[in-house]
Amino acid sequence: MDRFVVPTDVETALVDAGFHPVDVAGSGWLAVALDGSDRRLELHVVPALADAGTSARAARLRAVRHEHLPQVLDVVELSSGRLGLVVEHVDGSSLAQIRSARAPLADGEAATVAIPVAGALDALRDAGLSHGAVSASTIVVRPDGRPVLTDLRGALGGAADVEADVRHLVATVLDQMPGADVHLVCDQPERGSLREALTELLTVPGLDARRVVDACYDAADPEPVRIPDAGARASSALTAMARDGALLRVQGTTRRQDRERRRRHAARAGVGLVTAVLVLGAAFGAWRLLDRTAPLPVADDPVQAAVQLSQVRAQILGSGDGSRLGTVDVADGPAFVADARLLAGLDGSRVDGLTVDVQDAWLVEEDGSRGDTTDVAVTSAMSAHSRVPADGGAAVPVAASEARTVVLGLRWTDDGWRVWDVVEP
Repeated sequence: MDRFVVPTDVETALVDAGFHPVDVAGSGWLAVALDGSDRRLELHVVPALADAGTSARAARLRAVRHEHLPQVLDVVELSSGRLGLVVEHVDGSSLAQIRSARAPLADGEAATVAIPVAGALDALRDAGLSHGAVSASTIVVRPDGRPVLTDLRGALGGAADVEADVRHLVATVLDQMPGADVHLVCDQPERGSLREALTELLTVPGLDARRVVDACYDAADPEPVRIPDAGARASSALTAMARDGALLRVQGTTRRQDRERRRRHAARAGVGLVTAVLVLGAAFGAWRLLDRTAPLPVADDPVQAAVQLSQVRAQILGSGDGSRLGTVDVADGPAFVADARLLAGLDGSRVDGLTVDVQDAWLVEEDGSRGDTTDVAVTSAMSAHSRVPADGGAAVPVAASEARTVVLGLRWTDDGWRVWDVVEP
């Protein structure tokens, strides 16, 4: 890319963070790390003022974790009236590009696109956000077949029509499907075509993402999206994920039970993104962030909440601020008492550089013995860090820990999920 095409404030922000722009990426710029590691990210310009409302949306957007949304790495002020939305780079082809080079999507392929993207819209809704630009150009299919809803500028800018997002998704999927010849690609015509089901949804008042997911499962079995010129390798991972239960119905359960199971397990495959966020996050220290101290919203889904709470706990241990334990633990519960004791043991010392790498998280099957406690198993590792004595003495290095799995017992409170206790599995 000609370097002079890139606005000065964008190029300066990227260079200050150790990246340089290499290409146009949709509504923004693709940048690669200057250290030769080939780390890539995108910076999208959003015309907006850095006011309290934008800061709050930025905090909520940074906290969203979903496999089918690009991870927001940071929000920075570029210049007056211009913000930079820094996101992970999603490699792949847009739905518009795929459709332009091949025949319409079969029912199963369309379901594979609609179901995960509907889940992504639901994750934004849970965070009090909406996308604002759902289209065939903003849905990107990765080389492994996973669809990702990109271009989150509308969410930062304050787009607030969640139902419109869902309707645009339905209309977008319908545009990729055949019309009069739909019967030729319907795998199980006795169930009715997905086109009929989606068309009917457009007449439903108060349409939400859950209705779209249910309609897709009722009408079709998800199958990999066949990507032109890469059909043999595209989406094999998606097929395996479907067999594991993320997309296909779990054998032996009712449809209602399966829908609930899908809702509660939706976050498991996405927690791997946390590792990439932690790796890239160190590069952004030189940028002035928007409202960095804003409290982290906790997702309604217990698995997503467990991931977020694990990260917030690491921040609290690093700051030594025991007054924030209530944002993670149930007040005076076993976990609260243990963490308070741990902070007291620091005796005023500061912990520098501590982060948590959440490698996996999943819901533990209930046996009825835990009452109101929902158990989530979390596999994570602590980064290398240092302990700085309160008297200003020499810092004591602490090596990174091996990955360890514990079970977080979560309880629902007026403020959302909080940790009641922590036990070995």
